[in-house]
Amino acid sequence: MTKTIPNYLRIHHGSERKELTQPNPQNDLIRNFWNYYSDATGWRIDPRASRNSNALELLPAISGETTDTEEGEPTTAVGRMAATRLANAASSLTDEVRRTRECLRQREAELASSAALIGVEINGKATADQIELALADAMAACKCNAAALYMLDEDTQYLKARSVVGLPTRRLEDPPRELRGSRGDLEAMVQDVVAIDDFSAESIDTWNCPEPFSSGICVAIKTDDVPIGTLWLFRDQVAEFGDAESAVARLVATNLSLLLRQSSQTEISSGAGPDKPIQDLSQWQYESLPAGSTLAQGWRVDGMIESSEAWATGWHHWDVLPDGTLMLAIAEATDPSAKGAMHAAIARAAMASHAGYRHTPLQLIQKVSDTLWQTSTGEQLVSLVYAHVDPETGDGVVASAGSIGALVSSRYGYRPLVDGNSDPLNTRMDTNASSDEFHLLRGETLLAFSKGFAMAGADQMALGGHIRTAMQLEDRSPLAMLRRKLVDLPLVQERGALTLLRS
Repeated sequence: MTKTIPNYLRIHHGSERKELTQPNPQNDLIRNFWNYYSDATGWRIDPRASRNSNALELLPAISGETTDTEEGEPTTAVGRMAATRLANAASSLTDEVRRTRECLRQREAELASSAALIGVEINGKATADQIELALADAMAACKCNAAALYMLDEDTQYLKARSVVGLPTRRLEDPPRELRGSRGDLEAMVQDVVAIDDFSAESIDTWNCPEPFSSGICVAIKTDDVPIGTLWLFRDQVAEFGDAESAVARLVATNLSLLLRQSSQTEISSGAGPDKPIQDLSQWQYESLPAGSTLAQGWRVDGMIESSEAWATGWHHWDVLPDGTLMLAIAEATDPSAKGAMHAAIARAAMASHAGYRHTPLQLIQKVSDTLWQTSTGEQLVSLVYAHVDPETGDGVVASAGSIGALVSSRYGYRPLVDGNSDPLNTRMDTNASSDEFHLLRGETLLAFSKGFAMAGADQMALGGHIRTAMQLEDRSPLAMLRRKLVDLPLVQERGALTLLRS
């Protein structure tokens, strides 16, 4: 027995949507390239083989420039092997062009949504598909052939294409056009919507239509009654747009405004909150670092930190102790995450609390290690170099633990001071920090540096050589010269350094 489904229970599917963005074949650079490739080489891509294999396979291209051989196969201008290599290289380039266009398409959509909130610094994120779907609906309702969304810049002087449907995606790469003189956009911002039945009825320059079509509708995109862009709907033929088309255009413009604003608000509520504590942490770290200065007559100290993250896991510090001794310290946590920043902060607080009474560098390092051991159930591993220098004689004592190295350089060369190959603090209850004596002559510089330099390719020899060059040039800021010399190094890992110059 056959059952018939009543009409009122049938599911009706609407007509399938056509591809949203349909480039003009005459302007399709990729398609034209492969046509020129076939004409120049005598070969064409086999589409059946390319579906199932990453390697391209070629077939002879039949054209007016090929001649038949005795076997019936046409003679090609380029050999098969050379043509295959060229085709593979060209295929990689065309794939990259497609990926670039898709990234550009998504980025323009994000920039469009960011303009929906006036005066708010936020990376709005509306998907390109959502915007293009709204444009496609407007095209279908108004029986138009193309649509484009243009957004104003911050100075309201230019209009930039952010999304297009029915137009080549290369329109997103075009430079922005001036708002001044664009009568259609200006009138739409005043009247909300403008329907232009025939661009050629008056001088075409009067309306300044952004695309070569016969008629169109321009509607303003507004947020809180403030124009932020325009929506253009284009038709190939001259047409009489009525109130229905104008109403549809206004509804789509309102929908676009809500879509862009909603995506921006969502980004604010979901993305801006968690970043605020990180920003506060990095600001506190920056403000707590000392600035380069003269500690005593003839003694200049400076420091630096470069991090690829919003926070830093290292710090440096210097001061003059009550007995007139110069103290220097540089530290870095082993954990590169934000937890490492907390470990470094604990070590810095411990150093500050124990530096106020009489001590040796080795004793202070042991106190810092004890604090890390007693205040954590986890592994708060920190590297630390701590030194005392007598400003009268230049005699000094340095204690170290962990991966921070140190050297002394003059105009004649450099000598290692700390190798940076020991265990960090809190590895065990009793630290195995080392202690060494040194002497700084006039014209010499003490440099302490973290392992981030070596990770980027600047070893102890390179660092010592750059400081030596600074001493030969009598540079009073050797650390600044070091940073200029290493400006091209990749920031693989956080880099921290400290210099003490005796002039």
